[in-house]
Amino acid sequence: MSTKTPPLLTAVIQYGSYPLIFGATALMLFGGLAGGWPYFPTVPLTVAAALACVALLERRLPFHAAWARDYRDTICDAMHTVVNLGVLLAVHGVIAALAPLWSTGAWWPGQWPLWAQAVAVGVVLDLSLYSVHWLSHRVAWLWRFHAIHHSSERLYWLNGERRHPLHAGMMATPGLLFVVLMGAPAMAVGAWLGLLAVHLAFQHSNLDYRVGPLRYVIGAAEVHRWHHKREYEDAQVNFGEFWMVWDHIFGTFRLPKHRLEANEVGLKETDFPMNYSAQLVYPFRSHPVAKGARAKDYALAHAAFLSEKGLAASREAAGDRLAAWRALELGHIISQPYLGLHLRSHAAMLGLAWRTHFCSEVLAQIVRLTLAPLGHALGQTPPQNVGTGRFGVMDSGTWPSELDPVTFKRR
Repeated sequence: MSTKTPPLLTAVIQYGSYPLIFGATALMLFGGLAGGWPYFPTVPLTVAAALACVALLERRLPFHAAWARDYRDTICDAMHTVVNLGVLLAVHGVIAALAPLWSTGAWWPGQWPLWAQAVAVGVVLDLSLYSVHWLSHRVAWLWRFHAIHHSSERLYWLNGERRHPLHAGMMATPGLLFVVLMGAPAMAVGAWLGLLAVHLAFQHSNLDYRVGPLRYVIGAAEVHRWHHKREYEDAQVNFGEFWMVWDHIFGTFRLPKHRLEANEVGLKETDFPMNYSAQLVYPFRSHPVAKGARAKDYALAHAAFLSEKGLAASREAAGDRLAAWRALELGHIISQPYLGLHLRSHAAMLGLAWRTHFCSEVLAQIVRLTLAPLGHALGQTPPQNVGTGRFGVMDSGTWPSELDPVTFKRR
């Protein structure tokens, strides 16, 4: 917190900046558009004025002084902002043209005032944003797009728009299609998107502001900063773009009591591009080092899996069913990170269960064979799970003492 800011002004900025700026923006957008003001230039000018206020206030009262300096990212983030806000504003025109052709209009509360219709758009759209955002942390090819948003080494007002435009479209399109088909007017959609742009600037800002108990309802900075933790495992929280209701419903809301430090955000990758054009092509680039490392890991896992499968066959031939099962369980643990091997391990277990007339295990393996591809797609494959019906599908396990965790060979 800046020591040059008088205490009274500090309190006004901390507790008044969000309600005053966000409230004024909502008043201009909802009141002006409902009163007949044209979408252009009402929305772009209002949004630009609000963003400028956030930018100026975070210089006056920064959350972290270190985040106020340039990290070789300002030009890149400015280009992201211009492009993405331009696309966002263009959505109004696209919906205005398409809505009469696509919309049924039968299910939308068109009699509501504009502000209420805009909030209804926001509720539906935010579920779409939450869902794709959550998936983007679990599906590898989606993460390559979304990693751009997490690559900043600091949080400040421009970070809200550091997004690959294709990924921004992926996040919003399901919700936008739904509200358009339901009959939402373009003005309500456009008004909400303009308001959301201002909220995202606050959400990622370096402004030391507070919203009190509302932090459990909306995705303010004091909540969302924890989503940008450098450690990937810690960043699987607070996915909501505006509302936090989905995080509460699906158990992803977290609000630690301690303060997030300036060096705790970003990615572990040290060579992530900080150039706009390089970030646009980043999701489509090949990464030979990563591929080589994964190929090496796969080769070790493949060899170890075949070894355990062969051992299981020999133990089965000798009549030692328990030892055969244990070998297949170890093979499952080794193979689990790789979908192809994972499926082969369950097929091997299914074969053993069938040959030994183990009916409940046959059923369990059929279920696991069906669910394994979905688990990989969603990133919900629990580690060290032995893969048999004796353990829950979503139960994690500990690394088995019989196996070396590096070579996967028996000790």
